[in-house]
Amino acid sequence: MDTGKTGEEVVAQWLVSRGGRILHQRWRWKRGEIDIIAIASDTLLFIEVKTRNRSNWDADGLLAITPQKQARIVSTAQLFLVKHPHLAELPCRFDVAIVRHQPVSRSLDGTPLHIFTDPTTKQSLLLTGYISGAFDG
Repeated sequence: MDTGKTGEEVVAQWLVSRGGRILHQRWRWKRGEIDIIAIASDTLLFIEVKTRNRSNWDADGLLAITPQKQARIVSTAQLFLVKHPHLAELPCRFDVAIVRHQPVSRSLDGTPLHIFTDPTTKQSLLLTGYISGAFDG
């Protein structure tokens, strides 16, 4: 199982279940990537997904979203808008989704927003946090 890709799928499923529309996943351009680009409530969302094991060193991925990472995401989003000018009129937002990967048998910390369980690997991916407007563009 590609944990990062599966974590992005969990977030995409959750967004769609809440009325969002996924435009792209893993949109890449020379020096950057945006995990999910979606539209929800007439807002264009650029979403960074961080998938981590239960025991991790970087606050479930939050510490990995450095000012340099934010600048790279914003720069990539600007290139996306150049390539898709019909979307440039929409308000834009930069969000962060936190997904935790853990064995099914582990107890949950709090109530996750969404759960995906892989029956073959007996692993769960839990959407534990979604930060709207996590940083400015």
